[in-house]
Amino acid sequence: MYHLSSPEPPSRWPEAAGSLVDGRSRVVFDGATRLFVLGNCYADDRQLWDGLEHVRSGRWARLTEWPGSYWVVADTGDTMAVITDVAGTRPVYFAETPTGTQWSTSARALASRFDAALDYEALTARLVCPTVPEVVGDGTSFEGVRRLPGGHVLLVQRDGRHRIQKYEEPRTVPFEAAAAELREALLTGIASRTQAAGKITADFSGGLDSTSLALLATGTAGAEVFAVTHADTTSRNEDVEYALRAAADQPGLRHELVSASDGLFFSELLGAPGTDQPFPDAARWRMRAAYQRPCTDHGSDLHLTGSGADTLLSASPFYLADLARERKVSDLMRHCLARARLRHLPTYAVAAGAAQLSRTTHARALQHLAYDLAARPGRRRPESQARLHWIRASGASAWLTPDARRCLSLRAASAAEGCSIPSSETSRHRAWAELHEFGTYEAELRNQSHGVGLPHHAPFLDSAVVRAAMAIPVRERASTTAQKPLLGAALKGLVPDWLLARRTKGAYDGNAYTGLRRNVDVLRHLLAESRLAAEGWIDRAVAGVELERLAAGVPGNLAALEALITTELWLQRQRTSTVAMQDA
Repeated sequence: MYHLSSPEPPSRWPEAAGSLVDGRSRVVFDGATRLFVLGNCYADDRQLWDGLEHVRSGRWARLTEWPGSYWVVADTGDTMAVITDVAGTRPVYFAETPTGTQWSTSARALASRFDAALDYEALTARLVCPTVPEVVGDGTSFEGVRRLPGGHVLLVQRDGRHRIQKYEEPRTVPFEAAAAELREALLTGIASRTQAAGKITADFSGGLDSTSLALLATGTAGAEVFAVTHADTTSRNEDVEYALRAAADQPGLRHELVSASDGLFFSELLGAPGTDQPFPDAARWRMRAAYQRPCTDHGSDLHLTGSGADTLLSASPFYLADLARERKVSDLMRHCLARARLRHLPTYAVAAGAAQLSRTTHARALQHLAYDLAARPGRRRPESQARLHWIRASGASAWLTPDARRCLSLRAASAAEGCSIPSSETSRHRAWAELHEFGTYEAELRNQSHGVGLPHHAPFLDSAVVRAAMAIPVRERASTTAQKPLLGAALKGLVPDWLLARRTKGAYDGNAYTGLRRNVDVLRHLLAESRLAAEGWIDRAVAGVELERLAAGVPGNLAALEALITTELWLQRQRTSTVAMQDA
């Protein structure tokens, strides 16, 4: 795992350590003004030199406009600026110490500097309310170590004091303009990567996202790409059918179907590559590694994935509240009818839920969350039939101890008191919150992929792509006839129309339940040794009941259990590494 850290005083220039699997570092300087980029930055030398002027003038956003995914460290002589990307996939952590503000791109590396203890409250908050920044805050798994939000810069003065500044401001552009921006950003991101790579591989699920990227790489960019499709025999979906059709007679594309019987959820958990922070998808690592193994065997130095596109380009159901609030009656009824058919609900119930949500402020939503967190399971507010909400706790909230419920409820109630988000901005705020949470996910997915030797790239999360996609109202990301209307408009003529029109999405529930049953003894052991339970945050008996239900094939809180298991796995590794250091 590669990480970049601030050095101990008196030196002011950063230290980089670790295996350089994730791009390269580049430095330009002119007198006291310096600029350092690390990661997959495809700016040319002239752009980097021009960046020095942006450093002098404090135009931090301009330093995030180059193709790729990377960190930026800039120094004016008086101030050091440490910049994460717009989505927050390139994490920056910081802590106040007796010697001043220290920072790192690894929370664990920073915590080791001052022997920071584990922060079980922050761990539980993220487990239960991952997409609610008002509850999660900027805490990490370590006490005193904080995370810089996406779209922000950490400014460290020469005397060690710091401040945080937001560099990314929301904007709104017409749908057609956003589609043109998205098209240009994706083409540039793909071309920049393929021109710099030797052996290019790609996920090729047959879905809209990864398949489109691979087709752009071979078609528009003219690259040779080795692409793999997971032919999962435990789950039923249309991925293989779509992938075979997309790969047929595609110049430059070598396609392979991979069916691996050992590629199951929850398999070989103890062998999972380590991550810097708990990673809820760590339980799936064996499945990914199995179908991506041919790519590592191929010697890939660039692996394209569609990671992030669902969060970025799809609309959460709360967009219906915007249609109701703006009295777009015909649009509202058309979308409510589509959701009603999808969820097997009465159309009137969906419309009524949208109207009710449109009258619910974000502050009120936080109050509802506080009430639900405090209430014992079974005594919470009844959920509306339409299941529309601004925010909600995950299924893991059912396993909280009374003290844990009280603690998290107070966090939500306190946030509600200080909330001033206007109703017209609630959906935009929620969309950004979901994106930034995915940024934390992406950072650890990249770490895990690199742990198995695969150079993971997610062009959909490049800052230029994110800016284009987030520039339209959330309701314009939804359509009753297209899966991702903005992406469809952006890629029109570049990928087949039949692919852009795909309405279904591959699911791996069969894989998950098969893997859970085969590995249930390992999961039982992790719960029996639960650190969150030992610290008084989780009721292991209640969580154990859910595990047994799922192992028996009863539908339940599978995603929440997966997040709990992977958190416990991460904690076990922390404990093991601590003991090893003490014994050394």
